[in-house]
Amino acid sequence: MNEIANRQAYAVVKKAYNTKQRNPVTTNSDLRLIVPIVSGKTSYTFPIINGEDPNNYPDSVLLDRSDSFTAIALGLHIGKKATASDTHYDLFSYANASEFGASADDLKTIYNATINMTIDNVQFLQNFSTFRNRFAPITQNGMLQYTSAPYVNQDNFDGNTNGFTPLVPTLQMNGGSKVNIVLNLPEAVAQLASGGTIVLVVTLRGFLSLGASNFNLK
Repeated sequence: MNEIANRQAYAVVKKAYNTKQRNPVTTNSDLRLIVPIVSGKTSYTFPIINGEDPNNYPDSVLLDRSDSFTAIALGLHIGKKATASDTHYDLFSYANASEFGASADDLKTIYNATINMTIDNVQFLQNFSTFRNRFAPITQNGMLQYTSAPYVNQDNFDGNTNGFTPLVPTLQMNGGSKVNIVLNLPEAVAQLASGGTIVLVVTLRGFLSLGASNFNLK
């Protein structure tokens, strides 16, 4: 992310708390929200609060009820877990044919979808296009680098920027609020590759303020 924009956003967050005469510890942080893709399903709701994720993926990062989070960027990626506990899979910001095989063509619909987000029933994102998040690199996994296997190229990928789009205005979430993030596909993914679970990963990048949730306000 742009360092100058990052610093400006941090200053705004700190000032907002200072005006309320509060000074919580605020740090750079990410929330990582993961759901499995299901054949025939067109709407996906992402768990965001600790204790509300039925999948309990070990690589997910959710928000504690006592904390608040200010999101300044949103990432959308897809990956293939070998098992529910798998944490060493790659994330992609496009439907890579080598990784997703027969599912790749169907998975293209993910980057023609929309995201809606409500906080305490107030709409903060509406028809937010996922096309903003699509990034297909020049060097792609599966393209042969030499004439003999197993030497193959890997995606040139920058986890700090690829697949992320800035959020203006920023989004303020509290562990004591009702937060609802929904991705709506224009068409369901009909064909899923065997040998694993394809997952959708929404990453909210921003600032975590410890103990600053409305849940704790008197």
